[in-house]
This record gives sequence, C-alpha cells and structure tokens, in this order.
Amino acid sequence: MTTGGTNMRRYSLLLAPALLLACAGCQIIPMNADSSAALKEAPVIQVVRYHSGPINITNPKDAPGLGPLSVVVVGSVAGSGELPTGDALARVFKLPDPGDEVARRLVEKLKAEGRLGNLRLEPNPLPRPLPEDASQYRARYPSGLVLELSIDTQGASYAPTNWRTYTYYMAGRARLIRVSDGKVLWLDTCNIHAFAEDAAKRQLDVSEFEANNGAKLKEITSYSNERCSRILADKILAKAS
Repeated sequence: MTTGGTNMRRYSLLLAPALLLACAGCQIIPMNADSSAALKEAPVIQVVRYHSGPINITNPKDAPGLGPLSVVVVGSVAGSGELPTGDALARVFKLPDPGDEVARRLVEKLKAEGRLGNLRLEPNPLPRPLPEDASQYRARYPSGLVLELSIDTQGASYAPTNWRTYTYYMAGRARLIRVSDGKVLWLDTCNIHAFAEDAAKRQLDVSEFEANNGAKLKEITSYSNERCSRILADKILAKAS
C-alpha cells in the first residue's frame, strides 16, 4: 500500500466515531403526516437536551501508527508543546455546550418557520446517560410531546497528509416522543463530518485553536451548531437543507 493510501486509511479510522456515533444502534424514523399533525396539535412540546461531552481533539502523538510529530507545530494554553484538551479549550474560551446552542436555535427555527407556538425549552440540560426508554418522560411530564436532543460527539481531527490542518465535526440525535405511551414518533440525526460538502468551513490550522482568544474555534463551533439546528429543523418541517 502506498504512503498516501496508508495515511488515508488511518485518517478514516480516526474519523470513524464522527461518522458512526450520530445514530449508533438506532433506526431513523422519518416525519410523516401523522407525526407532523401531532406536532402541531400537541398542547405543549417540552424541548429537552442533555449535557454534551468535551471536544475530542486528536493529538498526532496519540494516534497509533502515525509516527512522531515535532511538538514545535502545536501550541498550548499551558505552554506544554501539545494541543490542550477539549475541556481546557471550552473553559478558557468559554465555549457554550453545543446541546444548549443547537436546542435554542432549533426552537427559534421551529417557531419562526413552522409556526409552532407550543414549544417549551427546558431551562437546564439533563444529565447523562441518555435514556433509550422513551417512556421515562411520563414521570416528568403529564401530557403532550417531548422533543429530545443530544449531541453525542464533537471533535477535531487532522488531515491525512497535513498534520497542521484540523477539521471540526459533530454528531447529534433528536427524537419526538409522545408522553402518554412513550412512542417515538420521529427520530433523526445531524451528522457534520469531515467528508461533508461544507468541511472547508470547519477547518482550522493547529495554531488557530488558541489564536486571538480562540476566535476561529468559536466561529467554527458556532457555525456547526447552526448547521446542526438547520438540518434538524428541516427534517422536522420536511424541508430540504
């Protein structure tokens, strides 16, 4: 196998979580006439989201089989010569939880474009783990529907032939649940990965993680949150993204 082919294979392995975790073990349930009617007729739709995990940043030195990379090319908040962790970046640059941002923007779109005045966004995110049994919401809400959102993974990985260029990715899932019987009326995902058409808009040089108070990272994460909310809103409203 050529060096380029080997690098591409390793790159694909590094990005596998971004491609798979958006709906691991779940089955897409598209919006139909009945679920769309239920959405509009429900007295209330409780919009809940779950805490998101930190940004998973791939350090070249941690990638198996990729060989050594001079630490000269990466900076650090702590000056350690390595990229900081996702937790450190979120803390230092005050990055919002993507679940919070996607939920807020999704509600705005559904109200404005779907004329849904029955949406009620929960003020605080729920703790993980994310429950697969949708009937658990009966103990929390007396009636209506629940629109559940979770961002299951977010991260940044470098290009196969250019260790300086990183691409941010995220994957999330949403479900529309009828509280009375726990039935999932709709289930779909937003999967913003490194091979999508808009990947170039989510790329940054390794030096840009921390430059200008994280301005580029903030721009990319904000764009991705908006893109995820757009994808989910269009799927709920049966529109083309």
